[in-house]
Amino acid sequence: MMLLSISTMLCANENNYQFIQRSEDGRYYLTEQAVIDIANYIKQLEELNKNYLQQIDNLKKQIANLEAQILNLEKQQELTIERTKKFVWEIVAVIAIGTTIYLFIK
Repeated sequence: MMLLSISTMLCANENNYQFIQRSEDGRYYLTEQAVIDIANYIKQLEELNKNYLQQIDNLKKQIANLEAQILNLEKQQELTIERTKKFVWEIVAVIAIGTTIYLFIK
């Protein structure tokens, strides 16, 4: 994790800031400021991650709401189709009854 954050910071930093220093005896070390910078960067990444997780949760809620709306619209469409069928059959029945009455009267 630390190596990833350091490499990301090095790529993003335009000042070519060196986090890892080399001493005269050949050992490597981090300066106090480098440790602080890395810790601050990790904190920023954690905050970004938290923000992204909240966005994901919000999107999941939106998806659930849209799915509920789709189901509601499908039910309304089915009701409209059933009402239309009923209306057509009522018209057919009225025409059939009217024709039958007309034929008996004539």
